[in-house]
Amino acid sequence: MNVKLRVLSAGVLFFIGGQTLLAQKKTNDTIPEKTKEIDEVVVVAYGTQKRQSITGSITTVNAKQLQDAQSSNAMQSLTGKVGGVQISANSGQPGDPPQVRFRGIGSLSSSNNPLYVVDGVPFNGNINSISNQDIESISFLKDASANALYGSRGANGVVIITTKKAKKGKFTVNFDTKYGVNSRAVKEYDLITDPGAYYEMFYNRLVTDGVYNGKTIGAAAVEAANTMIPDWLVYNNYNVADNQLIDPATGRLNPNAKLLYHDDWAKNLFKDRTRQEYNLNIANSSEKNDVYLSLGYLNDEGYVINSGFKRYTARLNNELRLTSDIKVGVNVNYARSEQNAPIQGAGSSQYSNLFSWARNIAPIYPIWARDKAGNFLLDNTGRLQYDFGTLTGPMGLGRPYGGNLNPYGTTLLDIKRNAEDNLSGRAYASVNFLKDFNFTYNLGYDLVSGHYIDYSNNIGGDAVGYGGSITNATTNDYTITNQQLLNWNKSFNKHTISLMVGHETSDFKSKMLAGTKNNIAIPDLPILSNATKFAGLNSYNDNYKVEGYLSRLNYSYDNKYFFNASFRRDGSSVFAPENRWGNFFGLGAAWAVTNEAFLSGNKAITNLKLKASYGEQGNDNILYAGSVNLSNRSYFGYARNYYAYASQWEVVPDSDGNMTIVQVYEGNRDIKWEVSKNLNVGFELSLFNRVNIDAQYFERGVEDMIYNKPLPPSTGTRFIAANVGDMKNRGVEVSVDANIFNTPDFSWNLFANLTHYKNEITSLPSSFVSGVFKFEKGVAAYTYYLRQFAGVDSSNGDALWYMDDANGNKVTTNDYTKAKLYMSDKNLNPKAYGGFGTSVTYKGINLSVNFAYQFGGYMYDNVYQGLLPSGGDNIGQNYHKDVYNTWTPTNTNAPLPALDLSRTTQMAASDLFLIKSDYISLQDASISYDFNKNVLPEGLTGLKFGIYGSNLAMWSKRKGMDPRLARIGASGNNGLSLNNYGVVRSISLGLTVKF
Repeated sequence: MNVKLRVLSAGVLFFIGGQTLLAQKKTNDTIPEKTKEIDEVVVVAYGTQKRQSITGSITTVNAKQLQDAQSSNAMQSLTGKVGGVQISANSGQPGDPPQVRFRGIGSLSSSNNPLYVVDGVPFNGNINSISNQDIESISFLKDASANALYGSRGANGVVIITTKKAKKGKFTVNFDTKYGVNSRAVKEYDLITDPGAYYEMFYNRLVTDGVYNGKTIGAAAVEAANTMIPDWLVYNNYNVADNQLIDPATGRLNPNAKLLYHDDWAKNLFKDRTRQEYNLNIANSSEKNDVYLSLGYLNDEGYVINSGFKRYTARLNNELRLTSDIKVGVNVNYARSEQNAPIQGAGSSQYSNLFSWARNIAPIYPIWARDKAGNFLLDNTGRLQYDFGTLTGPMGLGRPYGGNLNPYGTTLLDIKRNAEDNLSGRAYASVNFLKDFNFTYNLGYDLVSGHYIDYSNNIGGDAVGYGGSITNATTNDYTITNQQLLNWNKSFNKHTISLMVGHETSDFKSKMLAGTKNNIAIPDLPILSNATKFAGLNSYNDNYKVEGYLSRLNYSYDNKYFFNASFRRDGSSVFAPENRWGNFFGLGAAWAVTNEAFLSGNKAITNLKLKASYGEQGNDNILYAGSVNLSNRSYFGYARNYYAYASQWEVVPDSDGNMTIVQVYEGNRDIKWEVSKNLNVGFELSLFNRVNIDAQYFERGVEDMIYNKPLPPSTGTRFIAANVGDMKNRGVEVSVDANIFNTPDFSWNLFANLTHYKNEITSLPSSFVSGVFKFEKGVAAYTYYLRQFAGVDSSNGDALWYMDDANGNKVTTNDYTKAKLYMSDKNLNPKAYGGFGTSVTYKGINLSVNFAYQFGGYMYDNVYQGLLPSGGDNIGQNYHKDVYNTWTPTNTNAPLPALDLSRTTQMAASDLFLIKSDYISLQDASISYDFNKNVLPEGLTGLKFGIYGSNLAMWSKRKGMDPRLARIGASGNNGLSLNNYGVVRSISLGLTVKF
């Protein structure tokens, strides 16, 4: 698109019809004021490529930083690299997307996810379908001035992905490959791993229980030694009699006991695996036509057995210039992905969750069946047999923990596979006419067609009682987006004006069908016709439409003073017709101070720009509450509610097929747009053309905040979505990068960014409690609401908590039901987050190291709490080594309460389990060598060899706990440590060849 644009020495970004036009000031160059025909020019700050609007806040990451990344999702590789944007893993499962949050949370029951725009059109496919090697740049639009043009879908920030095109006048061929190893990045919690140590610990627990129930220590010790195996743990993997395993005189393992077997569940469930990636792209540019073609293959094996992600990609970007004023183009991407996800759908506390199982099963229980001498028991084909812990199994022992289960065996026998075909197309036509006008038409199409298999075997595990189970599900999600954009651009004297008006429609449809049958006939054949008993059949059709009318004005005077304004009116089918439409706008101004005469030619201050903006946007991305019960959506979870204003019902049949209609959701016709109001004030400063500082103060307010309010049980439904209050984030964001040295042979760059914000609920009709949080006016969202741990009664090991007496004084109690719930001064929101790093180049050698960090927030360590269980319902469960710090009759000054079989609330929920979520992580590092072109054989234009590492190290408060997995503003658990698929460490060798 040819648009006459005045080139500005300060560097100015214009948005014209969804495309980005930017003028550049080159280092140490003086660009005379003139008019120039440009398509797209990029401002390159030292180290990090940045696109900055006239008045708004935008950061751009370039292709070079992405091509070195090792992830199945380009966003995952940017943790800590983008100021104001917190990117963290939801899990380590290859293929899963990360969580992205712009300047804190913007909603409680609506989505906090940003809008993705690919090649100028909102994107509704899977981001993991786009190869990192096909991306030219990723821009993050963080304030309303920058993203107001995207209206209702940009309230939580906008991520603009631009894919590669052919370079003008060039024919190029590039081949890139990486091959390496995936492993577990974060060490496990400090668990008891030795069988003898576990027997001794459990014996002491029995002794403590006996003393609590009135026995002497001696009597309790003898009883514990005699009953520990036959009455409680059942399994004895030593060569001595059950009642001789522990010596009651010492409380220690019999010195004559020899270990017969010990299977390490973690070592067998989690193993190093390989990662391999291959990408080929061919580009050719001629006078009339630009063609970019790429092919890619990724095989990202997870370190959890039977997990991984495969992707096959093909992309064609083609632009044809029919005349000097008319061009048309099409960008098409196809991706086939296959994901094996063995813990998909398994809750944090479920036995089928491999991380929960590996942490919680005692180290005395085997994977494979053994005889009394410890030898393997083989089946009639000579193969090892799994021990499912049942009386009817080969060992004939009823395991007290997870009987009838063996997740190692079932993970290998079961199939959980997600296969998706992603087709994304972008077509456009651009016409210049009447000298200053341009009309652009954009058409976008996104299709995600999925086939999902959940096969549970009939040999052992959860489904063995049904003869095994097979579920097949299919989905088809497709979105059609139309944009019509008219631009007028005019420069005269010292004035430059750009005006855009447009219209956009987006039509999303989703169809799902899922069926389940039990009683499998042929093993390992995961099709429904291979089972005989009908168990369930569900489906749904979703429709979502949004329409918008948009406009934007950019004005500049004398390359010094800039103003922009945007207005958009959106209608969404999520709301009732009377509340369907919302009006949203953005305003901004900036002053390029270095273009004033008093700073002209200043060698110290080479760029100074002051800017301010304000805007309002709507959010209609409402989520179902986690407690909803919709059987037709149970396979995929409940996610987005496309019919928030309408009551929803389900047809429930009885065993004879008779119909009952049940209400499952209470609609609210009064629900309306959740409105985000954003203020941004800041400056950009460059010193000596080497040090660049971008500092901004922001306020992100949310009015008419949508929340799924709980309803009384008598209503028959659990909640209703309503506009319940207001919330605000206030903070500062600072990014600094410095080019310390910059010579032809040697360069050294440093960068750092920091974001600090404070969240506050500013209006709420009435407070409410959700899990371990209380939401109340005047405090931060996700503030903890818990009982306060007061220590241990040294006389008997009782846990103590605080309560208020009749006079309002704080006193202690050992009755958990009487302890008071207090509003904590701790919350989930971090006070600061960001990243820092450095890159060094010397004669073709390139070294890069990048860190991310977070400080000031708190997590509730639910996993740690579960590893210190009290009561008699967890026999055979493992323990954190802090169990040695619990009260016993011989350790009465211990900091933690007694753990026995009688007292069930000793480790009940309290602030004892709050822990700082601070961390510093070495996110990635690489060293590579670019061969000098002079030594390359004819035909080669580039050759690079490198070593690349990601998720290399992390330092946090407690070993085993990964604060990066603590979700905030999500539809499920927030702030809890969970038994999640942990982050993957990847180390690879890479080779890039250019022709």
